Amino acid sequence: MIAAVVASLGFTACSVDTSGMEEAANDLEKQLEEAKEDIQEGGDTDTIDPSVSYQCPDDCENGPVYDKPGPCVKCGKEMEIL
Repeated sequence: MIAAVVASLGFTACSVDTSGMEEAANDLEKQLEEAKEDIQEGGDTDTIDPSVSYQCPDDCENGPVYDKPGPCVKCGKEMEIL
């Protein structure tokens, strides 16, 4: 009988509330599709300043700079303006 109580507590303790996860996944999928469409249409060039360079704050790539912000391809940290 004790084993049955312990087992039932274990099953209820492991339940995870996943409400909202499907909606969040759908939102991310929609954002991804919009970004793909933006890239195919040539992107939003009004927000890119060609005189600004970005680089990883840890310089883990040993020097490369980029013309737009985003995550470092090596460590994932957000690029910073030089």
